[in-house]
Amino acid sequence: MDADYQNYDLQDEDPYLIPGSSCLVNSLGITDTARLYQAEADISAVAYAQLIAFPITPSFDLAHLCAIHAALFGNVYPWAGELRRTEIGKGGKLFLPYSMVETIAHEIFRDLHGEGLLRTLEAKAFAERAAYYLGRINLVHAFREGNGRTQRILIDQLAELSGYAFEWWAISGEQMAQACRAARQDVPDYSLLVRLLQLHITTL
Repeated sequence: MDADYQNYDLQDEDPYLIPGSSCLVNSLGITDTARLYQAEADISAVAYAQLIAFPITPSFDLAHLCAIHAALFGNVYPWAGELRRTEIGKGGKLFLPYSMVETIAHEIFRDLHGEGLLRTLEAKAFAERAAYYLGRINLVHAFREGNGRTQRILIDQLAELSGYAFEWWAISGEQMAQACRAARQDVPDYSLLVRLLQLHITTL
């Protein structure tokens, strides 16, 4: 799957941009968006491999999600691992207001723990519930950038608990974007996410 670096629909002046440019504030001294995109992709790919080899101890809560984001992007963005402080949307549809991110994220993870972290489910049912939680976490969109990659690592760790894995490489960026758009409508439709995850779940 392609990296999820994307141009968001911004609802106010974006504090994450270098003043007078469309380039995100970064720790690399880069002021060109295309160059930053490439550098971020390269650096986060190395960080991703390190996370696979040496995983963060999973707690499946907001702190866990933030720790993954910090590990992936800490060498690129000074705000890695921090909850966003601006409103963002995609395709004309807003993600969750940033003032609600922390509260709703805690609710999502509380619900996930209430389902026993999905550990008793067979593969098809696991993929269905994992898709539901992925859709909810994506709606929160906790960070200014790098949400998709962060979410997928968390879902991978959740799957590993039950002896499963997802073949993200087999899902195109457009397929995932379409499924996530459907899941964040006023009346959420998780069916596309469910189908993708059920098609691409494997047993470890």
